[in-house]
Amino acid sequence: MHLKFLSRNWLLFFMMNCGHLENGRYGMEAVSPASALRAGDAFLKQLHNTVVSPCVLHGVEGYRVVPFVDKPNRNHYDSRGGSAVKYLIMHYTVCDFWHTMHLFTEDKDSNRVSAHFVITQEEAAAVAIGREAVPAGRLIQLVPDEQRAWHAGVSNWKNDVNLNPCSLGIEHVNQGGELDSKHFYPFNKDQIHTSGKISHNIVNQYTIDPVHVLGHSDIAPGRKSDPGPLFPWGALYHNHQVGAWLDTEEIGNPDMIKKKYGLRGFPCPTKSDRGALLSMLNSYGYYRDKKDKEGHLDAKIIAAYKSHFSANQRPDLCDAVIRENDMYWAWALNVKYKQ
Repeated sequence: MHLKFLSRNWLLFFMMNCGHLENGRYGMEAVSPASALRAGDAFLKQLHNTVVSPCVLHGVEGYRVVPFVDKPNRNHYDSRGGSAVKYLIMHYTVCDFWHTMHLFTEDKDSNRVSAHFVITQEEAAAVAIGREAVPAGRLIQLVPDEQRAWHAGVSNWKNDVNLNPCSLGIEHVNQGGELDSKHFYPFNKDQIHTSGKISHNIVNQYTIDPVHVLGHSDIAPGRKSDPGPLFPWGALYHNHQVGAWLDTEEIGNPDMIKKKYGLRGFPCPTKSDRGALLSMLNSYGYYRDKKDKEGHLDAKIIAAYKSHFSANQRPDLCDAVIRENDMYWAWALNVKYKQ
């Protein structure tokens, strides 16, 4: 439903059923009553001036943030402009759940950010400020599927530019990291289980190509590093049939790749070659700006690719050094997915 059709009366009616008004330090605050929350989710009652409603999101139990009618700037989204969903983009937040929700619903008129979905990590209670513990794997929708969230920013994949209008974004609450430091935080298994379940249903509903299930760093290398090398892309593929990956018998086995998919495109590389690797990555979808004559971003592209594929779960190898395994994965992905 578009916001212009919502009214204050509708919101009050909704809150009578899904939330209520409560006196707070900022005046009358909208909160989600415990009676409207599932067992173990009382922490959601502590969201500041935000009402959530229990619902099922792509086959997964979760919550939907009620639109902010009286403060439209807190709705961080707008129209897709007729664009169809063709990408699913994975992120991490680099902050805790409470800060994430604040950032994605902040009342301001510019530089707003958001994602369609947020999936919690486990966070301990903060007794000193009366804040309850946050369980891992809880799913919250802040932006309706049919609306454009502001999560991808300046981004490219193949011939598509600025992917916000044609993508859905999932934020995983996680402390994050930077490829230069090689230090990242692991993801909670319950969080990834929820991510895999909803992602599986999303890619099936929207017929999203496996190659179009990407990380923020894939579509904005050098500018973004999320979801980082510890994001378990292999688990999403093997356990939930989400995204592009190699089967166990395909890893390091060029004969199996040729047998299953035929020999097409690039020949199987036999040595490390920076130019050949970049050509394969460009063919796969990684964007190389033709204006970058000196190749200043090439190392960032290689690091982003390695974070997702050939050095996933190995932050220490997510660098600009090209190894035989990096060459093999780039070749095998191109052959398998017919790029």
